[in-house]
Amino acid sequence: METNNRMKGSKKIIATIVVIVVILSAIGAIEYEHISSSKKGRIITVNSNVSGIHLNRIVSLDPAASATLYAIGAFKDVLGKGPYTTYPKSNLPNMTCYPDMSIEQIVNLSPQAVISFSSYPPGEVQELLNASIDYIFLSAGLNSTFTQIMAQNTLLGELTGNQKNATLLNNWMRESLNEFSNVSVVSKTLLYAMCVENGATWTTGKGTFVNAMFNYSHLNNIANGSGFYEISNENIVNSNPQVILLGTCFNQSDLDKEPFDSTGAYKNNTIYTAFNTNLFSEPNFRNIFAIEWMIYEVYHITVKLPKFPFELNYNPEPPQVQSIYEDVNV
Repeated sequence: METNNRMKGSKKIIATIVVIVVILSAIGAIEYEHISSSKKGRIITVNSNVSGIHLNRIVSLDPAASATLYAIGAFKDVLGKGPYTTYPKSNLPNMTCYPDMSIEQIVNLSPQAVISFSSYPPGEVQELLNASIDYIFLSAGLNSTFTQIMAQNTLLGELTGNQKNATLLNNWMRESLNEFSNVSVVSKTLLYAMCVENGATWTTGKGTFVNAMFNYSHLNNIANGSGFYEISNENIVNSNPQVILLGTCFNQSDLDKEPFDSTGAYKNNTIYTAFNTNLFSEPNFRNIFAIEWMIYEVYHITVKLPKFPFELNYNPEPPQVQSIYEDVNV
């Protein structure tokens, strides 16, 4: 478990991640109309008709989309990325993306489209459209599910001419989710403490892709609120979670007192730390590996997943997940 001193350096990064995730929770209900004017850029969502559109010059401000583009073979079309992109590794220029995007930076790269993970001011979006740049909005907020993630894979495949690879990726996700569903265990209750600081615990509740991950991991989330929010200490104590999953921003001193020290998770030492917060904050195919890891950690069951459909220079499976099979073979 992480110590007080070890975690100080990561608090600023994790606090930023929490802010982004909280914002994402609020944008799920936003729906944009598709702009059909040929003189301006178009707003594109998973509900848009993209027949006849082909993009090969893209700025991806969305780290989840960047990973997907890489997997389906379209990362070569990316000109610039957001600073939160950690997979794949690349030397592409980092673009300002939060809380405002830099239109000047983007226009200087002459892209055909910008992929967004957040809801930007209408004025900024309109500047892109006026510059004949398409705005692709991929919501990761409320009501975001694996079905939506796969729909976004399909959209990116269609836009970049990689439909076949997008289909292969979706098939792999469906088969993997089916394998998780077939795991036979008695579900345990869970608290996801994304960030614990100064007595406040941020968590994720219903209607989020993270909660869907817990469902496939056979974990019953005690957070009944909607989206990403601050859960009360009383709720934690009364729910008495059997498992606690920690983000990487917490102090050991917080865990050694209420509301955590009275929980079954604390008493039974079933507290786990998310080794890679990106897997729990970016809605894309790599969430599969997070589910695989959780089932192994909590239930000590190794789920045999189908072979990943692509040979990539940067392995999408994190080292901590790869080590599961090493442990089994020892």
